[in-house]
Amino acid sequence: MAVGQPLNVSGCVTKDKYLRGKTLEQIERLIGFHTGRLSKGMTVVVLNRQPQMHEFDLGAYTQVATHRFQQPTSLDIDKIKQMAQASWSLAGLERLVKILPAIRHDASVDPDIQYPPGQGVPQWVVKVPIPGTIIAEVTGYPAAKYQPAL
Repeated sequence: MAVGQPLNVSGCVTKDKYLRGKTLEQIERLIGFHTGRLSKGMTVVVLNRQPQMHEFDLGAYTQVATHRFQQPTSLDIDKIKQMAQASWSLAGLERLVKILPAIRHDASVDPDIQYPPGQGVPQWVVKVPIPGTIIAEVTGYPAAKYQPAL
């Protein structure tokens, strides 16, 4: 994969501002990846358009892995999703990004091991592939920092 290459993505996304300037090791802790998950690097993809209401779910904060998160039943989920959408941008720090670890998900490993509690950045779960563009390839674990090229 190369910076500038188009790529459709789905799954957990967060805002660029929470990851920019952080090391691979810090990003593991922020997002809730097990230690060493980013040891072979990561690809960062920016979404080229915002997900529509029916295309994403709430993912809460990374202290709770999405496999443990339960949608609250006593809240107006559509209103919360609208508020989230209103906070997103297609440029700058508020844009949505997807982290693709070089070490991919391993279905044979317990999700609680692969995805320990993170340090609490907001996340949303994109349910359908959304067009994106690769904005960074980061290697050099643990100290290499994520800085978008685009």
